Amino acid sequence: MIPTLEEMKAGRTLAEVQGFPAELGAEVARIAAREAAAGDLAVARGILEGLVVTNPKDAIAWALLSQVVRRGGEPLLAIVFAEAAHRLAPDDRQVILVRAEAFLGVPPDAGTGGPLRRSIARTGLESLQDGGDDVARRAAALLRAMGPEP
Repeated sequence: MIPTLEEMKAGRTLAEVQGFPAELGAEVARIAAREAAAGDLAVARGILEGLVVTNPKDAIAWALLSQVVRRGGEPLLAIVFAEAAHRLAPDDRQVILVRAEAFLGVPPDAGTGGPLRRSIARTGLESLQDGGDDVARRAAALLRAMGPEP
């Protein structure tokens, strides 16, 4: 089903118009994550691109897409997708981590903004250190790798 102009103006996503439950989107994201973990980044990317087109309000899908394109060698595109995720879920710990990783994925001397990218990444990672979970451990490891602030 293709959404009508009225539905689009009302801000409804294609997933909402077609009646896809959130659980279906979560399962599709899990399939994409498995494909990425198995090394098939092209399949994972295709699945995730479809997911964000169907539901552009899904922050986790944007975050996963950021990780996939970063692993595929497109660090600037990873930042774009991480920013989309962050705008949708600015307090989500996984989204904050993915955003920091995306900023760190661009070499500091690549274009303008290197110090700003590192500063944003550091701030995000510092906010994740509490919790004792995998996100906190990854954030702490990245902060150690970054070294002290210049």
